[in-house]
Amino acid sequence: MARLAIIAGQGKLPLDVAKTARAQGRDVYVFPIDGQADADFSAFPAHPIRLGAVGQTRQYFNDFGCSELVMVGKVVWPSLAALRPDVAGVKLLGKMVKRGDDSVLRILSEFFAEGGVKTLPVQIFLDDRKMPSGAVVGGNLDNDATAMIAIGADLLALLGASDVGQSAIVQNGRVLAIEAAEGTNAMIARSKDLIDRSAGLAVFIKMQKSEQDQRLDTPFIGLDTVYAAAAAGIGVLAIEAQNVMLADDLHAITTACENHGIALVGISATDTA
Repeated sequence: MARLAIIAGQGKLPLDVAKTARAQGRDVYVFPIDGQADADFSAFPAHPIRLGAVGQTRQYFNDFGCSELVMVGKVVWPSLAALRPDVAGVKLLGKMVKRGDDSVLRILSEFFAEGGVKTLPVQIFLDDRKMPSGAVVGGNLDNDATAMIAIGADLLALLGASDVGQSAIVQNGRVLAIEAAEGTNAMIARSKDLIDRSAGLAVFIKMQKSEQDQRLDTPFIGLDTVYAAAAAGIGVLAIEAQNVMLADDLHAITTACENHGIALVGISATDTA
């Protein structure tokens, strides 16, 4: 079986993927991103990489015999000065300028493919972490909550075509926040002062971008999302079933939702207004 390279960003998901890949019988080599990867990869062969050194990283893949790749974990992109791209990185920058995250990752994936390394979707290593369909916590939602979900789902479907937005917050028919470069949890945090806790339910909606490449920028929610939602006063988490992944065990997420009085529902991409 081909040796699998794992480019590891922040969080424990890269470690979860590494363990699952090894359990599947794969030969795993981890490449933690300097200054970002924070899990303990001591049980695996590993070599740190610098985010801007894409040419060097591709050479490492070849040196260590990796012909398949998965990219997983949160990555915070630094300024250009801090990125310090190598020669190959400089050549790719022109293609990346004014592009969204998905386009940037697609360009990187194509660059690695030119070196004989195929990018795989992270879902094949986390099959039990897909968001399930239907009401998971809180039972069936009322008409108002369903209408808020439809507004958010319709908005995200439109924005996704422009490689913008995977999440939104809606209350009383008003869109309070749309996820931008700050990420899901920061978006939830800045919505706190906009949510009227005496009014109707505030609903958080997260979906895969329309025309999303399944190998790249896979959307996740986890316990940190639940805690951020609870702190902001959000009452419903509406998550696209099958296409949004769970960063933590479903039981842990449902327990957290129950403890904070948050409804959790798996929705379809067709749940639009």
